[in-house]
Amino acid sequence: MPITPRQSNPRAVLPAMSLAALLVAAADPARAQGTVPDGFSDHLVIGGLNYPVGMAPLSDGRVFVIEQKSAKIRLLVNGALAATDPVCVVDQVNPNGNEQGLLGIAVDPGWPANPYVYVHCDETTPPSTIRISRYTVTGDLSFTGNGALSIDPASRRDLINILPDAAVNHNGGTLRFGPDGMLYDSMGEDAQACLAQDDSTLHGVILRLDVTRLPATPGGPPTLDVITPPDNPQIGSGNALTRLIWAFGLRNPFRFRIDAPTGTLYIGDVGEATYEEVDRAPAGGLNFGWPYFEAYGVHDATCDTSSATTRPIAWYDRTAYVNAAVICAGLYRAPAAASTPFPNGYDGNLFFSDYYIGFLRRYTGSGNNWSLAPPVAGQPNATDWGSGFDAVSDYFVAADGSLWYCRQHYAYAVNTGQIRRIVAQAGAGGGAPPGPPAVALGMPYPQPGRANLTLPYSVAVDCTIDLRIYDLHGGLVRHLIRGEWQAAGTNTSVIWDGRTDSGADARAGIYQVRISGGGHDQSRTAVLLR
Repeated sequence: MPITPRQSNPRAVLPAMSLAALLVAAADPARAQGTVPDGFSDHLVIGGLNYPVGMAPLSDGRVFVIEQKSAKIRLLVNGALAATDPVCVVDQVNPNGNEQGLLGIAVDPGWPANPYVYVHCDETTPPSTIRISRYTVTGDLSFTGNGALSIDPASRRDLINILPDAAVNHNGGTLRFGPDGMLYDSMGEDAQACLAQDDSTLHGVILRLDVTRLPATPGGPPTLDVITPPDNPQIGSGNALTRLIWAFGLRNPFRFRIDAPTGTLYIGDVGEATYEEVDRAPAGGLNFGWPYFEAYGVHDATCDTSSATTRPIAWYDRTAYVNAAVICAGLYRAPAAASTPFPNGYDGNLFFSDYYIGFLRRYTGSGNNWSLAPPVAGQPNATDWGSGFDAVSDYFVAADGSLWYCRQHYAYAVNTGQIRRIVAQAGAGGGAPPGPPAVALGMPYPQPGRANLTLPYSVAVDCTIDLRIYDLHGGLVRHLIRGEWQAAGTNTSVIWDGRTDSGADARAGIYQVRISGGGHDQSRTAVLLR
């Protein structure tokens, strides 16, 4: 992720800060803690890091941390740096661009029998490419002593080094193993938007790779068939690159998480101009529509899509901000033996933050139906579960149930990077399992429709409801239900005749239908034809 404002946004400017302000920021790590609801607290694990960008925990509680620009792999043992720190400096890493460097790390699921870590980095060797490599780890693998580990750069085994890196931005950067044992990697579209719709290239994609057939020795990349899982969605393609792709049509899926119980990917795809989005990939082969679509809005119709597209499960308007970049923390799943898990009502909740804006949001739902969670006591506001999470680049849920996060810097000051954790205290808000939402919006039909769209909804508790229709710029088009009290058990619908509040015909396009009531809201998309 960029450690300064995105190059692709011409309005981006680095905030002016005096040297004194930077020194104050560097000397006061407590100022970097986030604001969280009552019953939760935010704690520093370790500070003084040089732009840390990603983390990979071991099952024994140790955590690998990577630094984007120094290309160091560091190791936390019981919350402190290991005696052998740094474990390794990854070789041939290009640190020049804001979105280049060492970006991702994953631990082999067969650890410690398979003592390997995998990295995603930008190479210095021309021509410029992104490389995925495996390194062999030595030392106290089973954590029977001081836990120290080391990596010899000469142990490097490349998986693939032909991934596009013509631009300094949109380089993806997440590596995660799924419950299927396959290695998933995110690739941005390398600032070549239309190529995200060309699945014969590796632009704007999630790759799914098989590492089980790699030899244990160092060496160069194998032929692509060696790392291609036989059950990938386009395994029958005549193009070897296409056979590696799990999902496509993405702009810059910098951070995604995999839900371990289901194997579903939750992908934070960084937007360009109007929306940031979170996508859900429960299966392979999905096209998420970039650049034809940005969230639910048409972004560039000249880059037509040749297949059906899948719309995001969560999105937000970023037009009011100079910079925005969604960071997906995934679903909260407390480990079975967690000592300080989040309350029961948080299980399966979706969390995501914004790198620049700094909010942390919580959504509830299932499948493709997600909406903002009802606020709990102590939230910064009704929308944001937490605030102050700017420059956060990665998350994971630790064995004790706490939510760890990686902050690259504080106020752009060097060596102010931190690893922090959010801990739930006894009696934290949201402890009861959630009941049904106060209001729920069904799928509008017909979809698409020329007029008289039926908007079904239900009401689970006595409450006052509103139902509005917005255009994709957030402008109110029609206020169909205004503060109307409705009783629990209501299951009905309202008709939208395709007109605005002024009585004019609404233009053909995509609209958001939003219902709110009882501290809950939910949105659906409606497509109007003319």
